[in-house]
Amino acid sequence: MTITGKVINTTNQQPLPGVNITVKGTSSGTTTNTNGAFEITAPDDATLVFSFIGFETKEVPVNGQSSLSVSLTESTEALEEVLVLGYTTQSKEESTSSVVQVSGEDLNDVTTSSATEALQGKAAGVFVTSASGQPGPESDTKVRIRGTGSISAGAEPLYVVDGVIGGTFDPNDVASINVLKDASATSLYGSRAANGVVVVQTKSGSAGETQLNVSSTVGWNQRSNGNFEVMNGQQLYSYHERFESPILESDYQNRNTNWQDLAFRTGLTNKYEASASGGDEQTTFYISGNYYDEEGTLVSTGYERFGGRVNVDHQFTDNFNVSAKIAGRYANEVNNPAGALYQSYINMPWDRPFGENGEIRTGKESNWIGRDQSNFLYPMQYNFNKKNSKRLTANVRGEYDFADWLYFTSTNRITYSNSRNESFSDSRTAAGSTNNGELYNYYAQSSSFLSSNLLNFEHNFGPHTVSGVLGFEYETNYADGTGGTGTGIFSGLEILDVTAEAFSLGGYKSESKFISGLSQVSYDYENTYFAKLSFRRDGSSRFGRNNRYGNFYSVGGSWIISNEEFLESASQVTNLKLRASYGTTGNADISNYLASGLYAYSVQYAGEAASQPERIENPDLTWEVAEMANIGVDFGLFDRVDLSVDLYQKTNDDLLQNVILPGTSGFDNITRNIGSVRNRGVELGISSTNIQGALNWTTNFNIAFNNNEVLSLNNGEDIPNGNQRIMEGKDLRTWYMRKWAGVDPENGNPLWVKQEKDENGNVVSETTTSNYSEASLMSVGSASPDFSGGFGNTLEYKGWKLNAFFNFVYGNKIYHSARELFDSDGAYATYNAMVLMDDWNRWQESGDQATHPKPVYGGNNNSNKPSSRYLEDGSYIRLQNISLSYNLPGSWISELGIRSARIFASGDNLLTITSFSGMDPEVDLDGIAGTKYPISKKYLLGIELGF
Repeated sequence: MTITGKVINTTNQQPLPGVNITVKGTSSGTTTNTNGAFEITAPDDATLVFSFIGFETKEVPVNGQSSLSVSLTESTEALEEVLVLGYTTQSKEESTSSVVQVSGEDLNDVTTSSATEALQGKAAGVFVTSASGQPGPESDTKVRIRGTGSISAGAEPLYVVDGVIGGTFDPNDVASINVLKDASATSLYGSRAANGVVVVQTKSGSAGETQLNVSSTVGWNQRSNGNFEVMNGQQLYSYHERFESPILESDYQNRNTNWQDLAFRTGLTNKYEASASGGDEQTTFYISGNYYDEEGTLVSTGYERFGGRVNVDHQFTDNFNVSAKIAGRYANEVNNPAGALYQSYINMPWDRPFGENGEIRTGKESNWIGRDQSNFLYPMQYNFNKKNSKRLTANVRGEYDFADWLYFTSTNRITYSNSRNESFSDSRTAAGSTNNGELYNYYAQSSSFLSSNLLNFEHNFGPHTVSGVLGFEYETNYADGTGGTGTGIFSGLEILDVTAEAFSLGGYKSESKFISGLSQVSYDYENTYFAKLSFRRDGSSRFGRNNRYGNFYSVGGSWIISNEEFLESASQVTNLKLRASYGTTGNADISNYLASGLYAYSVQYAGEAASQPERIENPDLTWEVAEMANIGVDFGLFDRVDLSVDLYQKTNDDLLQNVILPGTSGFDNITRNIGSVRNRGVELGISSTNIQGALNWTTNFNIAFNNNEVLSLNNGEDIPNGNQRIMEGKDLRTWYMRKWAGVDPENGNPLWVKQEKDENGNVVSETTTSNYSEASLMSVGSASPDFSGGFGNTLEYKGWKLNAFFNFVYGNKIYHSARELFDSDGAYATYNAMVLMDDWNRWQESGDQATHPKPVYGGNNNSNKPSSRYLEDGSYIRLQNISLSYNLPGSWISELGIRSARIFASGDNLLTITSFSGMDPEVDLDGIAGTKYPISKKYLLGIELGF
């Protein structure tokens, strides 16, 4: 008999399109259309099985009925299994890819203005680090997915927001983040996916009664100096006595200025958020606004941001709907203009910041002891450095359904942003005195347009399901900016007008375009065997005229072994899945015009404007290509433990590398496709429900091991990179410097390793030397960690929830460059010095086995020059967040018209365990630790209300 009917959502009574309907025990089936309606032929005594991603599967007996009305209930567990891959959406069961999903709730445990910073430690194979603890934009946060594979080109992942490359998002608007790591997941973004893809899905409304949610978080921030401590006046006096410092005077031991107390403060953090969502059968909406304000712990620093979003979906007809998403952000950033961070550590505790009458001293007084002769409190009165930025993103997406199995989408995004930077140096200060006051203004703007047009299909043929997508994309980007410095600025005058004399002026314009065609086909047999093929062709204006286009592909497959009959008796195995993929992706993250032959019009000849050759043309410059291979296993036991293991290899070939040219060419360098870097590793993720009942206890753990190796370079030649060197057969961030050999116990002199080599470059002997210039340069470790990860535990009991999350890094070597100044053995006697760690000691007399050489005024044989002496273990484990919350019972709040209420207390960065002697073992990817803006320990209280 023919059976018709409709399937709706139990919660909001809305129709559900795309629901799979099968006749139980057979291979016949169909799907619902956009109105949730269906038609199927089945025996009058059959049972129909209704299944849909995010909903509980339901079986309905026909019992001779020709018409059925079926409602499906949303499943929290099933919703968590939906993977948003940008262009497509798949259930975790169907996926052949290596994808990690992090929910918006998990991201919001840490109070930060950056969603990417909150991702730290939460996804295996995703390494997140920040070079500064200063509150502000996301530019200081670096993200690496499965290591760094590029040398000169960018290595940040591609960000996709609401299905389109690029976009704007604030942490509170994020529904989920899906990190795509292997070729099967990323190749559909082939042109720029060599470094992985981060797919952000923002929140949307659902039909039903309008819901209003508001939250408020307030707290205070305190700096964390880690293990780093500079001396007070008495400690420094005793230190100088050891080497009979000629600058020492007897009254210094009674002076003790704590410059850090003057430079730092307890800052305040305020975060307010509000959102409304709801709608009816035709229109749903989500509207949000947020305000974030964080005072920096360093005086005269801070970050303030206003953000908002409007997401609206409207069903015009049964087969046509449109969604519009608009997001905006306005931010202010204040930076300390006086060098307070640096000076708070190097300034001598014997110098007095204030005169006898209470006036602020300049540091230029004749009795000022410190070498830099600067008191940051003085210029802070007059100078400033501030920035503001605005960003607006608008998406319009239309979907037209030609049939139940075929639909077309067109997503179009416009993004506009601008920024302004203003810096003033008053003529009364050292920075502005030379030019009688300086004012710098810089303005920049950028805009982009992207159109993504996709034809999607899905059809069932009995036990076979075939789906796919064909697409075309076009993107154009434009940016320009101008900046200038004026001199002769009157004190208090903060504009460049006719009284100012032009000191410098510059500007730029830049434009790029991308064009892409993409395709993907997926196959599913009996929900057990899956295969996926992808192909993409991209063109970019950034490359040479001979090689603008690149082809990228992937093939992936998976086998759900637990669905096989031979495992039916193994009831304890709830999931067993094998995945494999291989493919290529590209990298175009370079500056515009690097392939072009250019002239620079920045010179003069005989008093006239002139030009000179700037860059050699490279018409063959093309895509950097990453070849990725991945094998993974997903394993579930007892419906309580889920384990995922991935083994991968990623090889970046045809690197976009800046190659040094000989001086006879007249040019410095040229960008060419030369070199290769390989990353290979293992990733492990575990989630478990340890206790379930009145008390719930869940645990999440992830760890990733990565090995990086440079396979080839231009003619095999090493690339110097400061105290690092890029060499074939070595890690990309290999330290290359003199190797520290300790302290000579007889005289307290420094020792380094000296190597003797034969004519083939082989080391034939090693000795030690106290002569720095004789010491040999060699590889002495890497800034890349051996592994990193995170783990968290959550306990819930009768409305109470306790959550603690740790992240960790192990095996990297940090170059503590600040020790060149603060641990200099007397070389910088007019700078303050650091307090030695508990297991360190200075040489004092013959026979001492010391960690530190004999201190000598002016330095001891260059002992503080760069060497592995200052290379330290950067391993650490950090309590990133701990929070305790309570959901008030509905019986307490319902009479007040409140739907839900939650109160919480939270702490960020409260504990760090490390042997590193610096302020913070979390450093930039280059592994260098100087006088870093310290991270903040945050203590927060908050409330969330739903109406």
